[in-house]
Amino acid sequence: MATERSGQPQRHPMSAQDLDFPPLPPGGDDGGTNIWQGGGTTFNGRTPSTNDLWLQILSVSLSNSAANLVIHPPWNVANGVYELLYCTNLSPPISWQWLLRTTPGQTNLTVFNASDPQGFYRLEVPTDSTGTDFWLAFPNLLPLSWSTNLWLYVSSPLATAGTVTIPGFGITNAFSVAAGMVTSISIDPSVMIADYDVVETYGIHLTASQPVSVVAMKYDLYVSASFNCLPVTFAGTNYCVMARPTLIDGVGRSQFAIVATADNTTVSITPSPNANLFNHTNSYQTNLMQGQTYQIGTTNGDSTSDVTGTWIASDKPVVLLAGASVAYVPDSTQAANPLVQEQLPLDTWGEQALALSFAGKTGGDSYRVLAAADDTVVFTNGVVAGTTNAGEYLDFILDGPVEFRANHPIQVAQFAKGGDFDYAEGDPCEILLPPTGRYLQTNIVFTLPPYGYNTTGDFDQNYLNIIVPQSALTNTLVDGSTVDATNFVPIGTSGYYGAQIPRTNDLYEATTHTVTSSQPVGVEVYGFGEYDAYGYFGGIVR
Repeated sequence: MATERSGQPQRHPMSAQDLDFPPLPPGGDDGGTNIWQGGGTTFNGRTPSTNDLWLQILSVSLSNSAANLVIHPPWNVANGVYELLYCTNLSPPISWQWLLRTTPGQTNLTVFNASDPQGFYRLEVPTDSTGTDFWLAFPNLLPLSWSTNLWLYVSSPLATAGTVTIPGFGITNAFSVAAGMVTSISIDPSVMIADYDVVETYGIHLTASQPVSVVAMKYDLYVSASFNCLPVTFAGTNYCVMARPTLIDGVGRSQFAIVATADNTTVSITPSPNANLFNHTNSYQTNLMQGQTYQIGTTNGDSTSDVTGTWIASDKPVVLLAGASVAYVPDSTQAANPLVQEQLPLDTWGEQALALSFAGKTGGDSYRVLAAADDTVVFTNGVVAGTTNAGEYLDFILDGPVEFRANHPIQVAQFAKGGDFDYAEGDPCEILLPPTGRYLQTNIVFTLPPYGYNTTGDFDQNYLNIIVPQSALTNTLVDGSTVDATNFVPIGTSGYYGAQIPRTNDLYEATTHTVTSSQPVGVEVYGFGEYDAYGYFGGIVR
């Protein structure tokens, strides 16, 4: 229940028996998937029953910016997990800001954001990155030879079956997944989007009878790429693009691609000042039907232009993929790979993200921090690293564990550097880091083989980077075995610890790994081969 705070600088207890309940919010901007749907802005006198989930403000103190809240779960929910969100204005569109996720069964909350004269809190039941309905596409990712292969890897804790449909190509394939395993689905390479500034029907629709996780993989010897696919329940209506310039003269583009999840979707695109967007200099719109795609990038041959910071808004949820068709990382390293990640909607960004270096690489990793608001101050490991504005970013090369913090929501991308930077195995890959608190307790992931008959992998080294709260160090399992506590290192002063876990693969097939913990655990999955790499993040919660 959204609850209004008084503007007076004293404590205001609210009884659970109060009949003068505040208004239900008129709904969010995420297509109607929130718990509390439109209730207008009139007060509601209904007394919650034992069947209701509701939130009570116990006390508020503006002098120390503290609010004490109590969650009242339904009588039959003993160990519920909830998201707490906050905003200062219920006028649509509501800008809900994520604050925290509760631990199982937690009912008493203290938050230190009560400095606004008016504020509203809301509870949501988390939506995670498993699902039964996915739309995705493969943007233009540079092929090196005739041997380009596209794959979808599908995993689930439950035995399930489903279909992959590509409407624009008349393709439908059935698949099945054994419980706790992963299955691979080959995708015709011709469905990779080739053209720019054109509406086409290149969307891929995956449905399943039970929730699944989906990772897309483009494998091509020396130029591979992968990305985590999110279900339609994750799709948003507001994005700020995280990408990368190609930095290769005459080859490739910084780019993004949009997939519509519903018919009659209007998408508004506002290019960043650095985009030099192909055929467009000002804001414009495009209209899409379900499954249709629209890909746009920088002008061909402009190696320094960058679509990062481009704003995407739509009247219905869309899927957004962004990166570069091929890019050097960092600027001066002459070894390239395609980069792509499915983008996270703005309402899922947060003020803290955590990272460990990629194992097997030296000299640190490249990070990009993108801001959602003006005057965003970014801290790395507690030290001010810079200030930036909405749609702008800061680039860093950092080694070791890193805690990113900011005073406004940020998105952080981690990039492995090209093989010619340290002459170790590997090449560029990208992983978007979700905010702390959006991790899952159980992650079923996979790593790729060193020998795949030139179709699925050439990755001699595979790793899991895992991140958990200190309280969960002795209760974190990888493939059923407890992770030795000596593997963990602290990540700044965040209270979280991280470990790099090497994984041994089947020689010819993808290998499944299960990561579980007593608290939500973050998992980065990546692998390196000779001048090649892939990477993606495990499960996340919206």
